[in-house]
Formats: sequence, structure tokens, C-alpha cells
Amino acid sequence: MNDAIEMNVSGRVMLLLSRLGIRDARCLSIYRGAVVSALRNGTSSRAVSSLAEIEPLLSAQLDLLEDALRARLRPSVTQHDSEPEAVSEPDNVPAQPSAASGDAEALWCDDSDLPPTDEQPENVITGNEKKSQRGTKAPSGYVPSVKSMEDKLKDERKPVQKLLLEDCVQTGLIDVPTAKRLIQAMTGKTSQDAERDIVEHLRQLLQVQVKSFIRKSKGGPWADPRTQEDLRKDIHAANSVRGVVMLSRQVVKERRLWEQENGRIGILGLFSGRKRIVKS
Repeated sequence: MNDAIEMNVSGRVMLLLSRLGIRDARCLSIYRGAVVSALRNGTSSRAVSSLAEIEPLLSAQLDLLEDALRARLRPSVTQHDSEPEAVSEPDNVPAQPSAASGDAEALWCDDSDLPPTDEQPENVITGNEKKSQRGTKAPSGYVPSVKSMEDKLKDERKPVQKLLLEDCVQTGLIDVPTAKRLIQAMTGKTSQDAERDIVEHLRQLLQVQVKSFIRKSKGGPWADPRTQEDLRKDIHAANSVRGVVMLSRQVVKERRLWEQENGRIGILGLFSGRKRIVKS
């Protein structure tokens, strides 16, 4: 027999097993091999060129296989008194041939080592397993860097440190050594905790400098007690380093404007003044 005929035989065997509820791949392979072997034994004396030539023999082998499988799958019948009832073999089922005969019917008593019909063989991959295999990616070898807690805190503190070294120093609120000392004191603290302590310190410095200028200049731009109280409240309300810096710039602006109007020029810091030299 050629390959095309064997494929047709395999298809007929598969249809038979599917109709009987047998879906095991190993059973299909064994039963197909038995049917093909029986057909070859029956046509050994002549060449077979088409499926039609062996159709009668193929149908007979499939009938034998179906009868044998149905007998194997048929449930046992019990009586009400639990006594087994003798079941006679159908008349049209031939006697069991020997294993050497090659008939498909002989396989029903020789497949005790096969898995149950509703069990899948171990080598069959289910759909979920295929998806899992497709979804598994080989590791790329990239290991992401993990920052320590201190490194994370250091990154969070950088904006505040920049304000201290640049803006606070430029406005004359603090000098560079003081800025470095405040930055050093931030080590080990979160940005929020460190900024809260620094803001309190900067507010006190700004309040002291404003009072000193008011005393030396007899009030300056804040000669009115109500204006002084409003400024004190504004300083006390600042709750961030940036807020204190903005308020300090506003104070510097008002002070310089007052000095220009009153002939005073400050050159030594935020609230330092210089007496006007009057030429004769």
C-alpha cells in the first residue's frame, strides 16, 4: 500500500475512535497499525493501487475493531439482588485470534497498559501550556541598579541644598559656611524633616535682621507698627525654604527702594547700611 492509502486508513480509524469517545493518541497509533497490518496480510499476494480495491477488507476490519471496543467499553449489568447476570457474547463476534494473526480485534484484550480514554498522554501539550511556553522569555542579563535609602534621601534633599547655597546666600540671608553647615545637618533625614528644621532657623534669622534694620533706621520702610506686625506674620507663615527666600527678596527690594529715596546705600549684606557722605 502507498502512503495515500495508509493516510485514508488512518483517517477512518480516527473517526471510529472519536465516535466511541477514545481520544488518546497512543491508542490511535496502536489501532491504526493493527488495521494496516491486517490489510497488508490480506493483500500480500497482489499490489494495491487504490482504496476501493481494499474497501471490503477495510470495512470488515473496522467492524471487528468497533465490536471489540464496544464490548470492552460496555458497563457491566447488575441485578437488584447484586448477583451478576451472565452476559453472553454476541453471535457475530468471532473467536479471539492470536496476537500473531494481526487482526484489529485482538487489540482490545492487549491494551491494558494504555491510559484511560479520557486521560491525556504525558507528551501532549495543552493549549495553556503552549501559551505559557510562548510567553516565557529568556533573561536579558540586565540587572537594574538599586539605590540605597541614603542615596534616595540624598536625591530628595538636593533642591533644598541648592536653594541654601545659591538663593539664600545671594540674598544675604546666610553666608556660605552657614549654608554648608545646614546642608551637613540634613544627613540621615528625609527632605520634609530636614526642610522643616531649616525653615525655622531661616525665619528666625530673617526676623532678627529685619528688627535690627528697623532699630538702626528708625523703622525704615516699616516705621508703622501695623506694617511691622504684618511683616512679622508673613515671616512666621513661611513654611518652606523657597517661601522664606521669596519673602527675603521682597524685604531686600523694599529696603533698597527706601534707601534710594532717603539717600542710603547698603553694600555689606542684606541689612547692612552705609552713612551718606555729604560733600561741602
